[in-house]
Amino acid sequence: MSQPTRERRKAPRVVAKLAMQVAAFNGDGSVLTTESVNLSASGIQFQTKAPLSLLMKVALTLLLPPFGRRLRRERVVRCEGVIVRCVEMERPRRRPQYDLACYFTQLGDEDRELVEQYVVWRSLRRVPAQGRAATINRTRRQSTAP
Repeated sequence: MSQPTRERRKAPRVVAKLAMQVAAFNGDGSVLTTESVNLSASGIQFQTKAPLSLLMKVALTLLLPPFGRRLRRERVVRCEGVIVRCVEMERPRRRPQYDLACYFTQLGDEDRELVEQYVVWRSLRRVPAQGRAATINRTRRQSTAP
């Protein structure tokens, strides 16, 4: 019998479809424009049509949307990272696409705090919505009881 795997991530991760650009530090000047799959304060997952080498240093530009009361306008977050996963996705009879994960190596304190707050905001908006409705319904039922 297999044992359950232990979560190794130190930062919570949420589904986040953010516009982003990835530029390699290899000097060729190429920039990939894509969309993130998920995000945490320590890294990001995204997909591209071109593979990137493991441990490649990259410059990332993320477009963080307005959220909550903290951020009223879109915010561009620039950081550096290293590619820690690049796996070709199985797509029969279609062009190859790659699933990549990038660990942030340089992210300013203010930007990291903003990303953390965005992750928390997304977590709270997604998970408790059902719980809130159930709580509201229970409260209404209790208040109408004789």
